[in-house]
Amino acid sequence: MTQPNVVSVGAFDRFNYGDLLFPLVLESRWTVLSDSTLSHYALWGARGKEWGTARSGSARDLRRSFADQLPTGCVVAGGEVLSATWYDLTRHSIPSGFDLAVAALHRSVPRRRLSGICRTLAGGMWDLPLVPDVTTSRQVPVVYNAVGATSVDTLSDDDRVRVLDSLRAGKYLSVRDNASVEILRSHGVDADLAPDSAAVIDRLFPATPKRSRTLVFQCSRHWLRGHEDEIVAQLRTLSGRYEIRLLAIGLAGGHSDLTALRRLFRQLSKMPNPVRLVKPENVRDVAAEIASADCYVGTSLHGSITAMAYGTAVVGLDRIPKLSEYLATWAPDSALRDVSASSIVASVDATERFDSRELAEVGTRLSRVSAAATDRMLGTLLEVG
Repeated sequence: MTQPNVVSVGAFDRFNYGDLLFPLVLESRWTVLSDSTLSHYALWGARGKEWGTARSGSARDLRRSFADQLPTGCVVAGGEVLSATWYDLTRHSIPSGFDLAVAALHRSVPRRRLSGICRTLAGGMWDLPLVPDVTTSRQVPVVYNAVGATSVDTLSDDDRVRVLDSLRAGKYLSVRDNASVEILRSHGVDADLAPDSAAVIDRLFPATPKRSRTLVFQCSRHWLRGHEDEIVAQLRTLSGRYEIRLLAIGLAGGHSDLTALRRLFRQLSKMPNPVRLVKPENVRDVAAEIASADCYVGTSLHGSITAMAYGTAVVGLDRIPKLSEYLATWAPDSALRDVSASSIVASVDATERFDSRELAEVGTRLSRVSAAATDRMLGTLLEVG
């Protein structure tokens, strides 16, 4: 029998914490099921090692790979991939700050034209960079691993049709929250419900000891806009009771956590109880910071998923639908969600009433269910490959 030659596609070539976890999760489960290799592809590709993740080839490399020999399977690795365009991926791959200049282009150039230009530059195969088209799905078994679908209805009519047709042509589909299940069902597409595949992070990186009275705070540049003074006031209040660590999780353009947190740090660094600004070198650093904290406050979905995996209390900030929907699905009673800037102190205080054993049990359960779901998805490829 021919050895499986499976590829995965995702945004693995930029430092956005959650995207960098997906190849690690896939490889950890793949090695349990098969002794063959699994190849990863992104927009431009990256060595990955310096970020603590797997190497990835480029979109052009993926096209060449398909031309040389069709793979026996393709994994769409997870995350908010269904709505990503070539323009989006290109803009988010640009260093923070410069991405704003590129983002301004769509004011004068239609987004579809920008995406077409970006696709040509990247040498991409499909109309949407992370959604194999129907033709590909008929040639190669395609599986979707705990993806988010809350943004499907924000797509243009043409792109929505492309996505839904591709999902119907796939061999397996799981989504990571109840809202995604309902949105797809409204379009006649059925999907399994599974926790995000990164919920197994506690199996990848052993937990680090808790640092008593430590709070990790994270937010994106976009979320901070218009709320900076309120956040500073809330963190000043908390600094009397907690050691506060400002943790940059999304360093790529489009997230730009470091830009936001530096603004906060400038105002908070001269307090009697100064905060610490943390710029991680790799994904293990991010996991260790969150795992060792008593509480995580942030906008990052994968920051919250990591916190739950290690029994760290979660305060999910507002205006992030995918975060709110995930917490409502998997931790309705053990995590706080939709928390406004002015309610951070009260919400952190509320987490002190959580039972640490119950938080740990939630993380263990999600890790177990997530691993089984990923195995089921990969098993589908092995059966049809």
